[in-house]
Amino acid sequence: MEIDIAKYLVSKGFECSNTVFVGLPAVVVKTLIHGNSIELLYLLEEEISSIPHFYLVNPQRFGKIAHVRAQKLSEHTLGFICVNDRDSISVNFARPELAIKESLDRHINILTRAISDSDWNEKELIREFYTNWNFICDKSSPELFVSCNEPTIKVLTVYSPEKNAKYGIRSKLLAELADNSLAPFGSFRRSIIDGNRGIAGIAYILPLESLISAPEDQELLSDWYTSTIDSLPENYKREFSLLTGQLRSKNYWIVFTAKIDEDNRTWFSLKLRSESKRTLPLSIQKLNKWKLKASSMRMLNFDNVLKRGGASTELGTKKVALFGAGSVGSELAHKISASGVCKLDVFDADTYDVENLYRHILPETYIGISKSHGLSWRLQDQFPWSQAKPVQKELLNVIKEGNIKQYDLIVIAIGRPTHELLFKQYLLDNDILVPVINCWVEGFGVGGHAILDIPESKGCTLCAYTCQESGGRRGLVSNLNFIEENQTVAKNMAGCGEQFISYGAICSAQTALIAADLTIKFLEGKIKESCKVSWRGEEDDALREDIFLTHRYYNFKENILRLPLYDKDCDVCNG
Repeated sequence: MEIDIAKYLVSKGFECSNTVFVGLPAVVVKTLIHGNSIELLYLLEEEISSIPHFYLVNPQRFGKIAHVRAQKLSEHTLGFICVNDRDSISVNFARPELAIKESLDRHINILTRAISDSDWNEKELIREFYTNWNFICDKSSPELFVSCNEPTIKVLTVYSPEKNAKYGIRSKLLAELADNSLAPFGSFRRSIIDGNRGIAGIAYILPLESLISAPEDQELLSDWYTSTIDSLPENYKREFSLLTGQLRSKNYWIVFTAKIDEDNRTWFSLKLRSESKRTLPLSIQKLNKWKLKASSMRMLNFDNVLKRGGASTELGTKKVALFGAGSVGSELAHKISASGVCKLDVFDADTYDVENLYRHILPETYIGISKSHGLSWRLQDQFPWSQAKPVQKELLNVIKEGNIKQYDLIVIAIGRPTHELLFKQYLLDNDILVPVINCWVEGFGVGGHAILDIPESKGCTLCAYTCQESGGRRGLVSNLNFIEENQTVAKNMAGCGEQFISYGAICSAQTALIAADLTIKFLEGKIKESCKVSWRGEEDDALREDIFLTHRYYNFKENILRLPLYDKDCDVCNG
């Protein structure tokens, strides 16, 4: 580093000097915090790529300090101080000394508060309990996934990982209630039903009224455990003792949970193992026959997983029908499910084939399977609570069955305007007030569209087919389209039956995104009026094929904007 960092920090009022630490050039900074002499060590870096880090020398002098983790470097114990996500802050590469000074100020500020304010320090130690617990977890053992999120004393069965599974949740331990009421659906549940998981032991959920800060290493686990059990209220401890005294096992997991503030709760696990089956030990005298290890765990429950992933738990009860499991439909199904929709019926009569690979979300292992089945299974594999159901039927077949009213929303991604218009007429003729989204992508990458038809609101599907040039009569082609009608847009590579419309995966994904956005916002109650959305792409490929584009394409400036669907000349809305 060209600049003398120690000299620069001295010029800023710090007591600082150059030194060598385990053979590496370093800078040591001395300061006074709440009457305590503090030394901070900075190992000089050739290039700064994230916020510089200072270590607290001899951290054990101060007991437990929030955001400080003791760790060994060579023969020395230093305190790793967490001041922020090191990669989340921009660093001025041209002036490294400024970044070092800023980092030093942050380190001193957090140490000052932790050392001088014992109440704040204790609260922060509790708030970061899960992180500190993970530092001492046994990383060689499979992680425990817990499907119950009720903070009450409960017994769970722990299932072993699937045989030969190296990755995914199948390679993890799974703890769930005996009645399976909170267990995930899909393949995770099937792995237990099919006998691919054996029983590994018993887990108890034990809520705590107060939380003792996490031990610093595995050797202190026994003391932490017995102190935690002893701190339980007597009636609560009696209830837990009666429950645990009824069962015997070689392997136990205790899943502790405690509130860390008004809005948040932490969950963590301790594993106890014995050579023979015994009841769970609840005293220091009975621990000599047991080995204790902090166990890595994750919450695999509906609320936690969906909210952590940005999905909405409120959408779990909504029922959606998706017609079309092609390139647009598959992307749509994925985004709808990722947003929290669990009850999705996927309608498509086609079979997945090799020609679909480069603009579909399914891998080649699904070739030969119906698109509706393949897509439903894929959704269940990724989203544990997905109840996606395959239906090998087309839109017009479903009309005849008259089972449409059960859905909160119908999404149509078939790219067949005649069928979509017939379906709309069926809804009108039978006074069925189900909201419908129609979406389609146009050839050559010129754009895509989605319309949301909400019954009894202003605007309907037929507003998008009102032809201005014919005095407001209903047309056969959508007035949203960017390609002029009565042109050959399909390509033919191998004769009849092998025609296709030229557009790439990005086009289908973009169209699916605008339709999925309408879907989620409608189901969440954020859209209450019928509307339309279009995206416009480049014209180059279309012009090379001598394709003529509409006036709307050339005058379109509302890319991805939600616009009213209503057309004053629509014969339905104004009939």
